[in-house]
Amino acid sequence: MRNLQFLLAAGLAALLLGCQSAPPPPALEATDAVIDNPDPTAAAQLRSAFLAKEGFAGRLERLIELESQTLDLVEYEPLKLGALGSAILDLNYASLSGHYALGRFYHHVDAAEAMDHHSAWAKTIKAAMVADASGDADDPYTAITPMEAQFYLLAEGLDPVGAIYKSNEATPFMLMVLGRPPQEGPLLPLHFALESLHKVAKAQFPSQALGEEFSPLTLMGILARQGDPAAQTALGALLVARDRIEDAAGWLQAGTRMDNVIAHNILARIHAVKSKQAETPKDRQAALDNVLEHYLRAIALGSSNAMYGLAALYLDGLFGAENTASALPLLRQAGDLNNSDALLYLAYLHYAGQHVEQDRNKARDYFARSAVLNNNAARLGYARYLMREGGGVNSDDRAVRWLEEVVRNTASPAAMVMLGNLHARGVATKQNFRTAYRWYRDAAKAAPDQADIINEVAWTLTVSDLKRLRRGRFANRIMTRLMQSDEEAQGKPEYLDTWAATYAATGDFSEAVRVQELALREAMNAQREDVLDILQQHLDLFREGKPVIEQVP
Repeated sequence: MRNLQFLLAAGLAALLLGCQSAPPPPALEATDAVIDNPDPTAAAQLRSAFLAKEGFAGRLERLIELESQTLDLVEYEPLKLGALGSAILDLNYASLSGHYALGRFYHHVDAAEAMDHHSAWAKTIKAAMVADASGDADDPYTAITPMEAQFYLLAEGLDPVGAIYKSNEATPFMLMVLGRPPQEGPLLPLHFALESLHKVAKAQFPSQALGEEFSPLTLMGILARQGDPAAQTALGALLVARDRIEDAAGWLQAGTRMDNVIAHNILARIHAVKSKQAETPKDRQAALDNVLEHYLRAIALGSSNAMYGLAALYLDGLFGAENTASALPLLRQAGDLNNSDALLYLAYLHYAGQHVEQDRNKARDYFARSAVLNNNAARLGYARYLMREGGGVNSDDRAVRWLEEVVRNTASPAAMVMLGNLHARGVATKQNFRTAYRWYRDAAKAAPDQADIINEVAWTLTVSDLKRLRRGRFANRIMTRLMQSDEEAQGKPEYLDTWAATYAATGDFSEAVRVQELALREAMNAQREDVLDILQQHLDLFREGKPVIEQVP
């Protein structure tokens, strides 16, 4: 993986060559005084100077070529790094790649003073690349070249095992690199904005001649065709999203040639789908073999996503009942690497007692561990667990804070409903009917056409045994709106049952009976034996002039 950018130089050369326009030369130069005193401010100014100096495109092309060669040699041929590192610093003294290479070289020849000098500069440049950023997709570090991004990981003691180009509105072109720590631990995703590369490529792209506008995808396509695995993986992922699976598989397969763990994982999922769609046993087995090959390779590179993905397929029986026992060690291994999906799966397995001995305490622990890792589904699942297990006000106040964070980040109506439930019953917080109603109302407002949300809110506010929680008129209003506008909901006995209950709650028992009889007819027509008895019980109540009251939420 460390040499994956070696192919990049040739691809970028044609794109960058000839773009020579630039702003005036910068003031700061790499004088002896500057070189002798590694300083974050000076490092940032030197990097800006490199970007602004006349002839930048040609020098960037040369820098990419040198850094690619250096990446190819950095691990096994340190004696060749001296000349390469010096050439890089002649172009850009604030290059992390050059200082890292020379640090390795001088370490190998036991020149401690020179090694310390370049190590100090490397540390200073890393600080300039990071600034105040987090390295997330919304707040990336900066790098002049894709290779410098990989050198950052190497300087941090991480082994780059996967890379993919990304784009968003704030950062049109960035590289995400997955780094594997020296000791066992989760892969670390770091994002690097490649603003200078994007600007040069955009300026040089012949839009008028080709009849198309430049975009980040244009650059990814150019790099993919020139053999860049990060670009090939990005293109493959995009084609998967557009349901062009065969085209995607070709690009992703190319992306795995240098063991890009991201490409391996996506290919494994593609072949899993193919195995389910295969028309012959031979084709199915071939697809399963590919699933196993790509997941095992990704697991060898430290991917907890691959561990979880393969475990889920084992539990689904894709590899036969005899292999389901192989799933649990993989899930636990992924969980130990802080894979929140694996922890959530383990929570459900222990709660239900499937494939493991039922243990509600372990389930709670797994729910909480997954929720701590910002898994929204786990945060909802943990709240449901507390509701079902009768947790009181002091059960775990994190549950409310977590759900409030889910609402802030995603505006999830399901999280709003669950917050209403917690406040209504006083679980993980003080009981407060006004706050509960506010959350239910917000959920209905956020999802007026989401039938399951409206139905749950209306049912809770209609039939709850908590008298102070009931809001029959509001429930009837939102349920009537849904049933009059949603043809599919009109045919579901459960929704008709709720609608009828809201009429009963407002004292309109004749309408409640009419709607409930319709619910019974729909259930009988659909042969819904599972709901006939309860629907009949509710109809009997309405005929007696009584509402439905149940222990909900």
